[in-house]
Amino acid sequence: MQLKNKKQMLVLPKHSVRHALTVATCTVLSSSISVVSFAEEEVSDLSKIGLSTFYYAEEGRVSVNTTHVAIENDLGDDAFLRANIIYDTITGASPNGRIIPAETNGGSIPFTSASGFSISINDNGSAGKRWLTEFTDKRAALDLSLEKPITRTLKGVIEGNYSSENDFTSYGVAGTISWDRNQRNTTLTSGLAILRESVTPASGTPLGLGVSNCNDTVPVLPEWENCNVTSTRFGFGRKRMFDGMIGVTQVVNQRTITQLNYSLGVSLGYLTDPYKLISVVDNSIDGEEVMILYEKRPDRRTRHSLYWKTVSQLSEKKIVDFSYRYFWDDWGITSHTFDYKYRYDYEPKSYFQPHFRLNVQSGADFFQRAIDSSITSLPQYASADYRLGKLSTYSIGLKYGHELGVNGSFAVRAEYIRQSYSEVDLPDMKALVYQGAFTFKFK
Repeated sequence: MQLKNKKQMLVLPKHSVRHALTVATCTVLSSSISVVSFAEEEVSDLSKIGLSTFYYAEEGRVSVNTTHVAIENDLGDDAFLRANIIYDTITGASPNGRIIPAETNGGSIPFTSASGFSISINDNGSAGKRWLTEFTDKRAALDLSLEKPITRTLKGVIEGNYSSENDFTSYGVAGTISWDRNQRNTTLTSGLAILRESVTPASGTPLGLGVSNCNDTVPVLPEWENCNVTSTRFGFGRKRMFDGMIGVTQVVNQRTITQLNYSLGVSLGYLTDPYKLISVVDNSIDGEEVMILYEKRPDRRTRHSLYWKTVSQLSEKKIVDFSYRYFWDDWGITSHTFDYKYRYDYEPKSYFQPHFRLNVQSGADFFQRAIDSSITSLPQYASADYRLGKLSTYSIGLKYGHELGVNGSFAVRAEYIRQSYSEVDLPDMKALVYQGAFTFKFK
């Protein structure tokens, strides 16, 4: 929500801390809702256009190139029409869930990648790593929103978004209502988002925990699987997501503002990743991989999160921005996310902003590195997807921004990310992020 500088409001300094909470309410509704914030200027009858490029590269894994165009039109009377257009290209290799063996054991596995075509992953795998699946993908997304006052103290935002990839389609709608109270020093907000997604592998979605491939060189295979019959394939995988949020934003004093949100989300339908695998290993022969299955996840997930954010202007040139998010769900995952930014305006129109972020996550109840071939029957659910395991991620970065007169600004940032795992044998993921953005205002 954006708190305007009304007569009843406290008068804040030029680089208002209110801007830091402009999009905080919307972003907790759903990760599918894209929101772009521009530097706050109390000027009406202006349109803004923002252009940005984003490059993300993991060491030896995935790289992403993103072009983003954001347009905002001030309709007057505190009403705004916004549009976001995003185009991504994604290439590289992603961990598929198979174990990393101590030594190779021959054989090859036909597998359909996220790119939509069949590839062969031998035991040497991608660049000598069979636990990686190569892919390439493209994504185009469009987001439209309208923000408009309903009454003097009520404001509504409606939003629609659409995203399409080679094998994935997503579309949804969202709405929020904000109610100003206490001479506009307190704002109550509630919102709802509804999303539909479809995953469309070229060969269909596999049966969960169905056989992908077997190792013919081992003498004994599990009795509960038939290696002569590979997994049954079905049609598209569809799911629905519902996210609700309530929150309160409070102006603490002339230089500090804080926000607290609670979000509840429910996902229903096909929640399994059709491209993720899980190894079946024989621990009597040094944990050798004897069979490969497709993963299987529950078809329902309930998510909760608490989000707290405080922004304080310590002096005319220094702004501190801190947030904390606690997440938990009925899959057994919990996570803590800390985010800290420190903005220093070393010149009237230029600033530096160091950034630090830490995320610590527990694993899902059904996450396991591999399945033991000695068990008498398969578990109901199982996944070796590292994203559902116990992990920790930290990032550190620096942003530089500069105003170009009264009608433009640009910013560049660089970030280093490192992710570590404690339940899988994957090496740490290391990534670099580079981004450049330009904003121009015109009448």
